[in-house]
Amino acid sequence: MFSLLNRYIFKSISFGILLALLMFLTLDILLGFIQQINSVGKGDYTVGSALFYTLLNIPSKILVMFPISCVVGFMIGLGDLAARSELVVIQSAGLSRIKLTSIAIMALIVWLVPMTIMSEFVAPSAKIKAESFRNSKLTKDIGLGIESGVWVRDGNIIFNAKPIGNSYDNKDNITMNDVTVYELDSDLQVIKVSKAKKAIHAKGNWELFDLEETEFKETGVVSKLIDNKIWPSNIEPEILSITHTRPKYLSIRSILKYKKFQEGKQEIPIKFDIALWSKFAFPLLVIATALTGMPFLFGLLRSGGFGQRLLVGVMLGILLFLLNNTLLNVGEVFRIHPFIVTTLPSLVIMAVVILYLKNPKG
Repeated sequence: MFSLLNRYIFKSISFGILLALLMFLTLDILLGFIQQINSVGKGDYTVGSALFYTLLNIPSKILVMFPISCVVGFMIGLGDLAARSELVVIQSAGLSRIKLTSIAIMALIVWLVPMTIMSEFVAPSAKIKAESFRNSKLTKDIGLGIESGVWVRDGNIIFNAKPIGNSYDNKDNITMNDVTVYELDSDLQVIKVSKAKKAIHAKGNWELFDLEETEFKETGVVSKLIDNKIWPSNIEPEILSITHTRPKYLSIRSILKYKKFQEGKQEIPIKFDIALWSKFAFPLLVIATALTGMPFLFGLLRSGGFGQRLLVGVMLGILLFLLNNTLLNVGEVFRIHPFIVTTLPSLVIMAVVILYLKNPKG
């Protein structure tokens, strides 16, 4: 009986989540595409470019919308059961509120498996490709501004370059232009500046072309021109990609690789730690967000219609979404420990909801 009942509940929840996700995703994609239309005509950016950029952003948008979709999905799926008094029958069959909640959590865990895979292997690369593609189209004729350049420090070496086209996506062979390499002494004073019109990374090394080297010596400044030069460096193409992407769009593997690269060299910005913790805490965020709708299913919403359930679910989802984003931003600004802003709120919400559901008078 419980096996059949579990499948029935899972089906109801899944239907609600799919419906909510489709609703939010369609609206977000439409608004995003309209926003990109404003950039059509700049450089080589066309309507097709805007559409392609929007499509590449779909995986990351799914992940952003998934927690909200879960709480709305609960309100739609289980709310439909509550409106038809099926939850009362289910409880009469011996399934308590806590057991029903545990079944709902198991359904979420099933959904979290593909979402976790997407967040680690699909969404980050798609997001990087989208931004690289958009930049290459917008700056085809006018060139990238200084703010679009890549800056990476490796010990006493500072690397600055501007990307060409989709070059970030090829991890084995990457091409950069307007490359500048600053070499510092132990007192962090510039002792050498190397400017190259182009740099190609292949087989673990950088090759600089049309190079102008300027050395600052006690006797004066010495400059020389070099056609090409091999420059061995620990700065890999993936590191450039990581530093040019907002940490929240990176995979766990990329964040850990960047932390390892910077280990012992300089202080790592706390935004990378917060992004890493938020990746691990994502399942808790989804479960906590979805569970906020459970108390309503056993009270007022038993006689509520679809519109009422949808409204309550949307309000709860948006409220928790804004709260989560606010906490992450506050954590970055005030350097609060990542556990406090990424994990603790979800644990508190889950504890409050479970305590409420255990109360027979709740």
